[in-house]
Amino acid sequence: MHICQEKKGNKMVPVIMISHGSLASSIKETTKLIIEMRDEVYCLELKEEESLEDFKCRLEQLILRVRGRTDKVIIISDMPLATPFNAAAMLMEKYHIFHLTGMSMQMLTFLLQKDNSHMHAEDLCRRALERAKEQTLYLNDILKGEKKD
Repeated sequence: MHICQEKKGNKMVPVIMISHGSLASSIKETTKLIIEMRDEVYCLELKEEESLEDFKCRLEQLILRVRGRTDKVIIISDMPLATPFNAAAMLMEKYHIFHLTGMSMQMLTFLLQKDNSHMHAEDLCRRALERAKEQTLYLNDILKGEKKD
């Protein structure tokens, strides 16, 4: 079993990745090279001429479809304050959504690690965000630091 099993009934929380274009599905497919992908990971991608309202409607339909075993959903959006982000933010009052933004392979990989399956969804999201920040580096500065030693 994988990620994010809520302690009450061990229900796995689905992960919905939302983005502009094919970013979400590309990250999902690439992450499969590193870690086993579980069935509860879904992608929803904004189409070129799609309105906020239309995307929000599609997102809400997906939320209703995937949250069957638990009323909670983890959503990862590609960037803050853009259409996918705004659609998820608008639905947060209506549904129990844990929303991370700044989608990355580091974030998704952390969410899917078997070692994290005991964590509550909120704690898991906070740790995934911390891990993504820790693993975002500017190698030039690291190399400069090594040369000073």
